[in-house]
Amino acid sequence: MAERVIAFIPARGGSVSIPKKNIKPLAGRPLIDWVIQPALASGVFAEVWVSTDCDRIAAVAHGCGARVHMRAAHTATNTASTESAMLDFVRAHPNYDVLCLVQATSPFILPDDFARGLALLRARGADSLVTAVRAHRFLWEVDAATGLARAKNYAPLKRPRRQDWDGELVENGAFYMTRRAVVDAHGCRLGGRMVLLEMEEHTFTELDSLVDWQVVTNMASDYG
Repeated sequence: MAERVIAFIPARGGSVSIPKKNIKPLAGRPLIDWVIQPALASGVFAEVWVSTDCDRIAAVAHGCGARVHMRAAHTATNTASTESAMLDFVRAHPNYDVLCLVQATSPFILPDDFARGLALLRARGADSLVTAVRAHRFLWEVDAATGLARAKNYAPLKRPRRQDWDGELVENGAFYMTRRAVVDAHGCRLGGRMVLLEMEEHTFTELDSLVDWQVVTNMASDYG
């Protein structure tokens, strides 16, 4: 029997940094449409759901072609975790084998990203999947006691050139795939045997501030 793969997009109405950001127009389209359309077009998902506490977001999501789950109020507060929304959703919709948590704040996901992610999960016999971007960034830390700084991922006396260094794989928060057994056992998006899908560098930006919004707006004509 074929696995039943479901997309789940959490989109609460109470965003603080960017009011109603999930339906704020980005290059003429509601932000949430930027992840609904590639999910629908991927051919991967039996259903594409938006989980929200907001009637306006629900109406927009319906208009974009997604199904809507009205989430419990306690999962949509400023302090609630995404996992709380995920568990609220699966309790209401337990008919799935793989759940794909898609972040509306990552608008440059392509249909093929979902297809590649599911293929990787299956090929490796994995239990969950995370997406990441390869970033060539030098990381530092400061000792709280001494105030002195030290490099975390390279030797300053042997500073590598970009072309001679693989960089760091940094989680980009685009989407996660999780088998039901992991959700049932751990109540978490990641667990068990994990694999990583590397995505294009431009997918690193997440829309968490007005500065991010301006950056992504400028990128939308190239990557939208």
